[in-house]
Amino acid sequence: MVSAFPALRYDPGRIELAAVLAPPYDVIGPDRQERLYSRALQNVVRVELGKEYPDDRPGERDRYTRARDHLRTWLEQGFLVREGSPAVYVHEHRFPDPQGGGPHRRLGVFVAVQPAPYERRLILRHELTLDGPKEDRLRLLRATGVQASPLLLLHDGPDYLGPALEAAADRPPSAEAEVRGEYGREHHRLWPLTDSSQVASICSGLSSGPMFIADGHHRYETALALRLPWVLALVTPLSPPDHLILATHRVLDQTPLAADQVLTALSGSGWEVATWEDVHGAQLLAKELGADHHALVVVDAETVGIASRRRQESEHGAAQLDVSVLNREVLETILGIGPEAAAAGRVRHTRDPEEAISAGRRRGSLAFLLNPTSLQAVVDASLAGEVLPQKSTYFYPKVPSGLVLMETGMVRAASPRT
Repeated sequence: MVSAFPALRYDPGRIELAAVLAPPYDVIGPDRQERLYSRALQNVVRVELGKEYPDDRPGERDRYTRARDHLRTWLEQGFLVREGSPAVYVHEHRFPDPQGGGPHRRLGVFVAVQPAPYERRLILRHELTLDGPKEDRLRLLRATGVQASPLLLLHDGPDYLGPALEAAADRPPSAEAEVRGEYGREHHRLWPLTDSSQVASICSGLSSGPMFIADGHHRYETALALRLPWVLALVTPLSPPDHLILATHRVLDQTPLAADQVLTALSGSGWEVATWEDVHGAQLLAKELGADHHALVVVDAETVGIASRRRQESEHGAAQLDVSVLNREVLETILGIGPEAAAAGRVRHTRDPEEAISAGRRRGSLAFLLNPTSLQAVVDASLAGEVLPQKSTYFYPKVPSGLVLMETGMVRAASPRT
């Protein structure tokens, strides 16, 4: 199920690693794409999320063929180097706390993972996917044959990684980079492990016990659709405390009902509702209530309100998540916005509460501020087979693209299944 592999890596003697890393494609907006393009001609964004041009011709000259050509050129010019032997790649990620607390440290290992259908219960999902992003990733993989953006998988089982990862992290890294992340400076260090006994122990250990997809559902399902033998993943233990999930708030730029009408409708269906003068005070109360209540802050140009209801157990026994309840009982039932309409743009998402508040305050708009989803709730939902709505979770920090890349056809020839 898990294997070492010979990676493609940027040559640190030829290029500064910090200049060529990029976030995953699905968090790169137009402004960030421009900034990444300006950092270096070899920035991996040209592969992950290349620009589109008016004279593009699909399949002949488009961002997918350009991604393929960039990779070929970087290999020919020596900016990318193909490793000579299979390895697993220890990764240390130091990052700031979004709430201003102390720094965090996450250790993981880049490996090749054999995709398995969800029914086999080896790799578990928690979020719905959309056809558009999967088609995009499918076209990119077909054009390039290279995976540049890894999944983030959480391994639930005995700690086979800890001692090896800590031992590796005590040695000088083979590559490191400091980059500006979402909430401040982030530091990456990387160590290839090629010792056969260490590699065998890690791969064997990770092949037991389920793994949970924290990030990368579309990439994983694309690998399944293409019947790829392996998918690139950063695997980290489920147990460490440095798995942060940020809240993703909802904004309706055009709403059929005002905040007070939504609150009235919720009051009639068993929710406790109250209006507030101060939106930040409402957020603090919602956070306090969140331990055992669903708690939504509703904001528009005229009203700030809180709606809360004690949590109930779902039919599977897993705690219902706020985002699921919001979608089902508010967006769909009260506002008439189903999943297809939400996915088509009727609902916007932002992790910045101030952005959500500002947007909700505009005339004719509406915002819902949510508490973060807990890691245990995600695990419970995955184990129960529940699939959560899009943008239910935002695992922070993201694993950058470009630290290690994997050619889809290289793993099996280089390293048998462990």
